[in-house]
Amino acid sequence: MPTVIINDVAYEAKPGERLLAVARRNAAHIGFVCDGQGICQTCQCRVIAGGESLNPISEAERVWMPESRLRAGHRLACQAAIRGRGPIKIITNAEELRRQLLDVLNPPANGVARDYLEPLLENLVRQSVDQVRRYPLNVLSTIARVGIERFLLPVRDGEQYLDDAARVTRRMSVGGAASAPVPAHPKTDERG
Repeated sequence: MPTVIINDVAYEAKPGERLLAVARRNAAHIGFVCDGQGICQTCQCRVIAGGESLNPISEAERVWMPESRLRAGHRLACQAAIRGRGPIKIITNAEELRRQLLDVLNPPANGVARDYLEPLLENLVRQSVDQVRRYPLNVLSTIARVGIERFLLPVRDGEQYLDDAARVTRRMSVGGAASAPVPAHPKTDERG
């Protein structure tokens, strides 16, 4: 079975499974508002290693992310499917921002908060500018792909969404990587 390392924790995955499905099944720190349709971008991640074991970049990813971010290894976990044995190593955008914020709030030894604030702000500004630059074509293209109803109401299974969000929150509150994976939600499919 392929191995996917999400935020420094290794998980087993199935060939063809999307990174978002692996993350949700294991309560990894990742966003998942649109149920895997490539609408919300909250599942954005950066592939650190093993990108060749993933499917090619999708049109949904090209619509939302500039070429520079794609070249730097950024993907939407809901669009990135496992095609090889791995290992695949990623850090989610949510986790990367969390780590940057924690460095500001509690700097590492011999560090000063202001030294860590600049990278956090640069990351947030870069992501915001990327979105504004692609507007409105990103929105129009997505509506054409998924339809207006799906775009405006992305969550299809509110109960599963809330359950998964609660599991991620519980896991993060007890130390994130240190806690064991939670059993799969029966309704979670390979799309995420």
